[in-house]
Amino acid sequence: MGFVSSKEQREEILLACRVLTHFHIVEGFGHVSIRIAKNKRILMTPRSALGLVSEGELIELELDGRQTTGDGRPALETAMHLAIYRRRPDVNAIVRGHPRHVAAYACAGEPLKIAHGFGTNLGAVVPIFPQPGLVASAEMADAVADALGTSEAIILQSNGMLAVGNSVPHACVRGLFMEETATVQLLASAAGLTPRFYAPAEAARRHGEDHGHEPLRAWDYYVAMAEGTLM
Repeated sequence: MGFVSSKEQREEILLACRVLTHFHIVEGFGHVSIRIAKNKRILMTPRSALGLVSEGELIELELDGRQTTGDGRPALETAMHLAIYRRRPDVNAIVRGHPRHVAAYACAGEPLKIAHGFGTNLGAVVPIFPQPGLVASAEMADAVADALGTSEAIILQSNGMLAVGNSVPHACVRGLFMEETATVQLLASAAGLTPRFYAPAEAARRHGEDHGHEPLRAWDYYVAMAEGTLM
């Protein structure tokens, strides 16, 4: 059976693969997915390093996990994507990766409290899922969806991060902002400085100042950097 996703959706996921690889949000491991509107399916990267994925390897799955299209094998953590899509109708895209500075929080099993302005796109705090190991079972996937709740991202203990969004660019930018936030806050702490964290109301106000435009503006920049077209 052929793809029901559009050519544009498949190209967007492949572009996300290149951007996330360029900025080391993913290396050998990670995934990107998008909800296919009206078809009750998702389009997702396969069990392969994202920088190596071709269009024919992309896969489409029903929300119950049945693969309908594509030559690739589903990622081991596909159940986590599906559980979140079933739980969160507002989520249209998911990015999963292991960026180095977020991984420091993951190793410690610590939530990421937000002190950097771009990080407020994630709220005042990124919660932690306090169980190590791959999210390969339906039960563990549901537990991650519970821990994510209405948040925009989550840190998986000893296992990287996941960010959601209303589009592939939106989810990618949240993942990139998450890594930037973790980086500057760890640098501040290492220098003996004390990050000043946003209160929930402050984070919501800061996020609301450029909610619609800021992620898209950032995406254009990240794409230009990854594609080598920045003047």
